[in-house]
Amino acid sequence: MRGRIVLVVALVAGWALAVGSCGGDHGNTGPDPDGGNGDSTVVDTDGDVVDSAVIDAGPTTCVGGTDLDGDSYGPGCPAGADCDDANPQIHPGAQEICNGVDDNCNAEVDEGVLTACGNCSTSCSTDSIGSGPFPMPEDDENVDADGVGLDPNGDLVLDQSSTDGNYIWIANENDWGRGSVSKVDSASMMETARYWTVTCSSNPATPECDDVDDPDPGFGVAFSIPFGSTAINPSQNNRPSRTAMDYNGDVWVANRAFGLRASVTKIANDETDCIDRNSNGLIDTSRDVDGDGYITTDCDTNGVPDDINTVCTNGLSEPEFLGLDDECVLFTTNVGDINDVARAITLDGGDPYSGGAGNAWVPLHTRTDGNILLKLDGATGEINAGWQMPPEMNAYGAAVDGHGILWMTDYPWDSVYLLYFDTNTETMGSLIPNAYWNDPLCQNVNTTIADYARAYQYGMGMDSEHNIWLGGWNCGAVFRYRPDRTTFATLAQGSWTRVRFGMGYMRGIAADKREVGGVQHHNFIWSAINSYNGVGYVARVPQWILDGDYHCNDLVECDTFEMTGNGVIGCGVAFDGNIWGISHTDSHATRLLVDANGDVLNDPPWRNTADIYDLTDDAVQVGTNPYTYSDFTGFGLKTFTRPRGTYRYIMEGCAAPSEANWRFIEWNSTEPTGTTILVRARTSEDGVTWGDWYGPWNQSPATLFEAPGPLILNPALYLQVEFELSTDDSAETPILHDFGIIWQCDAPVG
Repeated sequence: MRGRIVLVVALVAGWALAVGSCGGDHGNTGPDPDGGNGDSTVVDTDGDVVDSAVIDAGPTTCVGGTDLDGDSYGPGCPAGADCDDANPQIHPGAQEICNGVDDNCNAEVDEGVLTACGNCSTSCSTDSIGSGPFPMPEDDENVDADGVGLDPNGDLVLDQSSTDGNYIWIANENDWGRGSVSKVDSASMMETARYWTVTCSSNPATPECDDVDDPDPGFGVAFSIPFGSTAINPSQNNRPSRTAMDYNGDVWVANRAFGLRASVTKIANDETDCIDRNSNGLIDTSRDVDGDGYITTDCDTNGVPDDINTVCTNGLSEPEFLGLDDECVLFTTNVGDINDVARAITLDGGDPYSGGAGNAWVPLHTRTDGNILLKLDGATGEINAGWQMPPEMNAYGAAVDGHGILWMTDYPWDSVYLLYFDTNTETMGSLIPNAYWNDPLCQNVNTTIADYARAYQYGMGMDSEHNIWLGGWNCGAVFRYRPDRTTFATLAQGSWTRVRFGMGYMRGIAADKREVGGVQHHNFIWSAINSYNGVGYVARVPQWILDGDYHCNDLVECDTFEMTGNGVIGCGVAFDGNIWGISHTDSHATRLLVDANGDVLNDPPWRNTADIYDLTDDAVQVGTNPYTYSDFTGFGLKTFTRPRGTYRYIMEGCAAPSEANWRFIEWNSTEPTGTTILVRARTSEDGVTWGDWYGPWNQSPATLFEAPGPLILNPALYLQVEFELSTDDSAETPILHDFGIIWQCDAPVG
């Protein structure tokens, strides 16, 4: 831990702290033998010196009144009345000292002389951070920063390029005939874990494999949805496809489960959030035990996927895949009846005051009784509410923009729509037809069937201006919808743009956000091209184009990049700026190295020439048939839906074994309209195992012994403070200039 800075301080103004003994010259309550500081000696009513105790200068006699303590104050005295006529050091005009008493008779106690701890402790300490550039993780082991960086003044601001978002989550729809999710470290290019996408442990009160124990919240009967302990089947093919990462790095997986019961599962990213269900003091979960960058799922080679009891025979010391025994698979929620397909899933920005993840939104597809939109609690997975959608909407993709508007795209066989929904007011909007859905220029190069020339919408993404981008199935084009945000109703009166490629089906789509030298650079849209002449591609489209209808060949910086493998379905942007394409056919994920300008570095210098380059080193093998083309990196959520970053700092208080009584956190900030800084805190006895987070506080100071606290473990040896910066407008950021932590090493007084 860092060295402890102990200063005994007095509160001067704001949170500027003066260094010195507690209370400065106000710490003595007994006689001062020097009689200094301009004070006079105490006299009796005859003017005789009684002693040399120091008091404030004032009248020395009381004529015509009663002065019982000889300080010249009392009933009828020329100097005035006394609030305590039994103590000569208490009277109007006396010097206030830090003693829990109203010394100067102004009906206030210890005003102006309390220590920074808010009391008279002689052991009050403080530490301040940010007077110079804020320390970052590379500077100080006690710092953890995610999604924040430093501005030119060294102050803390939002910066998504510094987000600690290395992991990407890839759904493998046919792995072992069940479906799994691969957790891939995008920096090390290694698969670090793999999980089933359904768990039997959501409802341990019953022996069968149940979902979240979710009673009917009141709308299930109307929508013909069975709620509560409804059996699910993890041994069948649940066919996972869409994944969505939340603010904690946890992943939500939508299981289509054709012919079975569709469901949604949440998996923890951090082992501290997993559940020790077998009470063995450990978290039993999938790990890359041998460090080869690939999760072995059958280490005893018996043709059956492993579990916690498997004894490996292939040289591994323990299984890397634990199946239904994995304690990081948190819960599964069924989201409908048999054949209710859950294709799309997205997350909202959540309530900033509750911290952590937001809610999950699941619109159902091709449902017999009419499609519905479901809202799931981000922490528990319980279904909170549901809304009927227009019968034309067969939801295929979903995304929430920075204004809290949920957008859904459909994949029908008659016409093509967008649908929007306000997650703030929970109001359903209108259907918006795609202006190009049946245009003759939108041609499918792989078939001559006229019906297939229509612009079916597939993948869905959001850009930095909160415009909606769509991949065009059959059409070989990408589409942009720019909403008119004048009112909720006018969201349906926006404009359409199309960029045609004519070289295969467009599927997954995602937007980046780039900065060059700290200045926002032009951004790009990236889309998967499923297959063209037996090869998959990723397309790049400039975001800044004006509304209109274009061919890629006519646009500067519009381009395509060949991938390793065919059937490229998914496309995502990692927080390091690199682009990932997911090959369904060849069961791997390939990384395109992209520089700050958006230029691909591992692209061949000449096109259509064999053996120019090899992306093999930039490919990661995953489970069978990955089928991911949603926000599987979390980049869209953290960058566009609600830009958010955190700065955490660990402080060691008193020297062990003494414990610190943590008192206040104070800070200075600039928060433009639409931006927020929230503060939370937690404590620990060893700096390793931490208590619960308390807060948030949104105004300085955070008083740690009052609501929304108090901290339960206090006193304690260590304090961790978290500053959460967020904005509703990606063009604005809050600024944290500095902060101070105040504690004391003795029992609090007052």
